[in-house]
Amino acid sequence: MHSNDTVLQLVAQQPLPHGTLVAVSLPTLSTDAEIDAALASVRAQLRSDEWVVADGLARPRRLSFVGGRVALRAGLAAVAPEQADAPVLRTPRGAPSMPTGTIGSVSHKRRLAVALVSTPTASAHTIGVDVEETPDERDLARPDLAPRILTPLERHELEPLAASDALAYREAVRLRFALKEAVYKAIDPHVQRYVRFQEVEVFPGGAGAVAVRLALPEFAGRHITVQGYWTRVAGHLVATAVGSIPAP
Repeated sequence: MHSNDTVLQLVAQQPLPHGTLVAVSLPTLSTDAEIDAALASVRAQLRSDEWVVADGLARPRRLSFVGGRVALRAGLAAVAPEQADAPVLRTPRGAPSMPTGTIGSVSHKRRLAVALVSTPTASAHTIGVDVEETPDERDLARPDLAPRILTPLERHELEPLAASDALAYREAVRLRFALKEAVYKAIDPHVQRYVRFQEVEVFPGGAGAVAVRLALPEFAGRHITVQGYWTRVAGHLVATAVGSIPAP
């Protein structure tokens, strides 16, 4: 980063089983003038084509888009330096359109943008990443997401935790939400549709590893593998997924 470290600060860059994870902090800005000043200070970090996309977004959304592109560029510099200067635009479905020979995914919340970048291999064709804020006591007053996003088996697995530690239970539910979102991104190039929460099951285990089960008609009779992983970064839960999905 340059003299604008106080605007978009690189807070994490680490290798994961699925690629290089990069996290960039986003400032809390309350006025249009503050947002415009922050965008002006980081303008040199994006390519002109990327700014065309950013300028077409609503003002509050521009900074998170820019933060995501800064994270993607740092990831590219780590795994494919020859592509670090290439613009990263958007596919028709809103995913990052990665330079040739690379794969990537991006996500953001109010205070953090994250990117996962890698190169395709025989066991990693597509990847996905999602970031969610770690729940706090305020979340206990909000509706429980579990009935909407978890399968009966996933909910059964969490019943003892729900009865013993309400906040840990909320975190476990949110982690599963993040993992499903990462899986959706990893399989989207193959299904090209909205995937229901009930079509994916995730079972976090030790050391950040996650077992993933899919129930999608598009994959019936095909040998596919989707793996998940999760970690913590700057008060957030970061979930990743990688798909090895042969052509039909």
